[in-house]
Amino acid sequence: MSSSQREERSALQEITPAFTPAVAAEFIGMFLVTFLSAACAANAADNGLAAAALGTGFAFAMITYSTVHISGGHLNPAITAAYMAVGANGFTVREGISYMLAQFTGAITGAFLIKSILPIEALVHPFVTLGSLSDKHGEQVFILEFISTLILGLVTFATVVDRERNMADNAAPLAVGLAYTVGMFAEGPYTGGSMNPARTLGPAIAFGDLSHVWYYFLATFLGGITSGFLYKYALGVETETEADTERGTEAKRFA
Repeated sequence: MSSSQREERSALQEITPAFTPAVAAEFIGMFLVTFLSAACAANAADNGLAAAALGTGFAFAMITYSTVHISGGHLNPAITAAYMAVGANGFTVREGISYMLAQFTGAITGAFLIKSILPIEALVHPFVTLGSLSDKHGEQVFILEFISTLILGLVTFATVVDRERNMADNAAPLAVGLAYTVGMFAEGPYTGGSMNPARTLGPAIAFGDLSHVWYYFLATFLGGITSGFLYKYALGVETETEADTERGTEAKRFA
């Protein structure tokens, strides 16, 4: 095998999806949070926004607690894209592609399952991530989703990724769940409260309506990636102090 062939093979291996326990955790986790959050959203038609916001937040917190030690508890392609963009904790492109495939597949599977078992009356208001602004005000939806996903990403990087400096410790998954809850309360009536491309795509495919998916994808992926760069380059690196230098201690740096 020539050197060029070896290089091509190596490059291909770097982007070829792999099935690992972490990838399995992302599939199962995304399946469960989609199933649970969709059920909560269906209940919101009768019980109000709190049912969707609190239910979604609790679901993400619970499943993140269950997967963070295996896969990092991304459960969101936008967060995975942020990890890839800044190489957080040594995260690779291959891992990112594998995670995203698992997340999207899990969300689609979860959406179809919950749709198939909910009573007809619960589906009068589909559990898709659409709101009052979705049909005619795409630019406003973009801004709301971008900012909410940006906040979610910053919370994730501050509590889950930045292992050296964070104050959350074992409460990190709870902080992530709260970010989803606050986002749902803030933007839910207007956009459906996505903050997660998989949460948008799964129900959209289940209900056969992909008309608005593209700007949710654009907003959430850009929001997630922006949060990664913002945290790493604006918030995530401590400068070395003279005292540290004298003691021979390196400043803590972004993980």
